[in-house]
Amino acid sequence: MLRLLIVDDEQIIREALSKMIDYESFGYQLIATAKNGMEAYDIICDEYPDVVISDIRMPILNGLDLIERSMKTDSRISFVLLSGYSDFDYARQAMKFGVRYYLLKPTDKKELIDSLISIREERLLEKENHEKQQKDFLKSLRVPMEQSFMIDLLEHQDSFKSVFHKYQNLLTLPKDGLHACICSFVEIAYISHFASDVRKILNDAGVPLQFSVLYVKNAAVLVFPMSSLATQETIKKSLLNLRYPHQSVTFEAEFIHRDTTEKLFLFILQKVSRFDRILLLGEAGESHEIKNHVASPWMIRRLINSIDSAPDTTHAGQLLDSVFMESMPFVTARNLALGLFLQTGPQQEKPTLDAASDFFRRLYSCQTVIDIRKLLQVVLVQKVNVKDNRKSNSNIFLLKSYIQEHLDSENLSLKWLAENYLFVSVGYLSKQFIKEEGMRFSDYLNQERMEESIRLMTYYHNDNIKHIARQVGFGSNPQYFSQVFKRYTGLPPTEYMESLKNSKNETKKEN
Repeated sequence: MLRLLIVDDEQIIREALSKMIDYESFGYQLIATAKNGMEAYDIICDEYPDVVISDIRMPILNGLDLIERSMKTDSRISFVLLSGYSDFDYARQAMKFGVRYYLLKPTDKKELIDSLISIREERLLEKENHEKQQKDFLKSLRVPMEQSFMIDLLEHQDSFKSVFHKYQNLLTLPKDGLHACICSFVEIAYISHFASDVRKILNDAGVPLQFSVLYVKNAAVLVFPMSSLATQETIKKSLLNLRYPHQSVTFEAEFIHRDTTEKLFLFILQKVSRFDRILLLGEAGESHEIKNHVASPWMIRRLINSIDSAPDTTHAGQLLDSVFMESMPFVTARNLALGLFLQTGPQQEKPTLDAASDFFRRLYSCQTVIDIRKLLQVVLVQKVNVKDNRKSNSNIFLLKSYIQEHLDSENLSLKWLAENYLFVSVGYLSKQFIKEEGMRFSDYLNQERMEESIRLMTYYHNDNIKHIARQVGFGSNPQYFSQVFKRYTGLPPTEYMESLKNSKNETKKEN
């Protein structure tokens, strides 16, 4: 369902638009209506709509100002503008912001439906492309994730279920239908050739390898779907016919099946966990070793525990600095960062696919160890709660801290903070914020901005309103700032500043 917001200053039109169409039948959920641009913008900050149907001429914040401000918050919002013939110049200006849907009043039902259908089709196509890009991107990171998966399983064998579910979606592991084949007596000298030959055998049988080849002390573990016993026999025969120079013993192949993929990997873990050295053979033939080194389970867990128990963000940052030094090999730093992100403990909420993909994309765009360290400063270090603020959940504490440091930014919306700063779902963050703060995000944000503007006026009451508006995140729209300020204090900014001057003059006279 796409989330829909309707904005019009005339109540009769708002109600008519709300009831004109069965929006759900076209894939839309009507989340709210607003009577002006200012109210609409607050709703956009809180409710993150996908599509906004809006009038152009409105009091307080007109349609164009709403579009301009909303685009800075979420550039993916689609707008459908409603207005009269005389407002064509407005429509032309709206096109500069990428608005492509402009309907004349009185609104024609069919035209509105056609616009909504068109937007939905575009969104579905975008979603398909996004999912394909996401799938391709995650595929390119598959081996590092598989490596981190095995490390996490080895570290948390007593919490196998939680760890498995955390990775299942990221690794696209099906719920059931997978088999394992344990090939014994595969000598280490031939493991690369063996892994390559296995992929050819499975490819000829029309069976995809679901996980990289695992290798422990002369035994290789293969994981793949099996559709029939006949296919199993074909694969087994081909495996046993493999021969390598000086290979002293004939291979053996044992096929294992469990009711679910989770149970299958539990079996595999029990088989490999007793070995100190586990190899992971990637599709390109590269070998990845899992053992106790800088990115081993104990090192990752110790570093996470140290960061979590740091008295403040400064000390936590110093811990990262001491590990991610410029002399550290770049690939090692990247693998360690991946492990740190994914091994935050099975008791925590598993990362969403989008949140994980955003982090992976940022991590793999890093060019230096220093870049990786800076990324982790956001993801790990800034999630350390100062001891005096233990009652605050880390996400909300982080969010509020960020707002305090970036009040001058026009990009402060719940959706932007969730996707670009905290790497969590916006729905989860919205519920968490209301639960902990007892108010909507937009109300909190406006409160902080107004309190800061009052503080600035107290110190700089001879300054221009435009400068103060810019300092608290209203950019080049002092008119909108004035409306929000009046709603908050009961006075326009100019009158409020004048009252401050008079109060100061009276104090001087008394002294």
